[in-house]
Amino acid sequence: MNALVQQEDGLIGSAEDIKALQKKDEARLLVVSDTHGESELLEQILEKFGSECDALVFCGDGACDVEFCIERAFFDEDFRNCLPPVIAFARGNGDAPDYVLMIDPEDFEVPPAMRGIAVPDWICFEAAGRTVYAVHGHRHNVDWGTDTLQGTAYTMDADMVFFGHTHRPFSEEIEGTLFLNPGSVARPRGGSSHSFAVVSFPGTTERFEIQRFSVQRSIFNTLSFHEI
Repeated sequence: MNALVQQEDGLIGSAEDIKALQKKDEARLLVVSDTHGESELLEQILEKFGSECDALVFCGDGACDVEFCIERAFFDEDFRNCLPPVIAFARGNGDAPDYVLMIDPEDFEVPPAMRGIAVPDWICFEAAGRTVYAVHGHRHNVDWGTDTLQGTAYTMDADMVFFGHTHRPFSEEIEGTLFLNPGSVARPRGGSSHSFAVVSFPGTTERFEIQRFSVQRSIFNTLSFHEI
């Protein structure tokens, strides 16, 4: 369950949960990008995978969908229980810099910091002793490769770099740093599937395990998820 409080660094969750994530022996991160206003996709992914993960990392172009899920969590305790304790997200080229939560503070105990949420251009946090850097990627020319991101990763001393924007899944470990694009769950390109990823890893120097999932919609408009 998430505390639904945004910290000064942009992370959403309690200070205690953020610190606990830093010190865990292992972590499991749900990485999603480019939902582009199709909030029901993110909702159903969280309902299926959120409670099993330590953090949601959203890589932009759909910050309104993250906002919608946070807003719903104030009204729906069962859905709130599906949210990972930490939420990290970055602003895409199609996102606003902030969003107002449509919640009446007279009906809910909403701290002033959560009357709205700010969307950072990038975010960096620690998980199980690893440094995670998340960004959308449009300012890093990711359509043409990861060279600029590699320079940023070196500067940030990042162990993992998550990005979106291209709507194409990608993963490569370069000089010990994992670069991963989960693809788009709403508008895949290049013949790829509607997709997202779960990245699991123990702390220190052990390798990463990446599970990639496709999203399929039935004729009855229900979603199913399949590991690919």
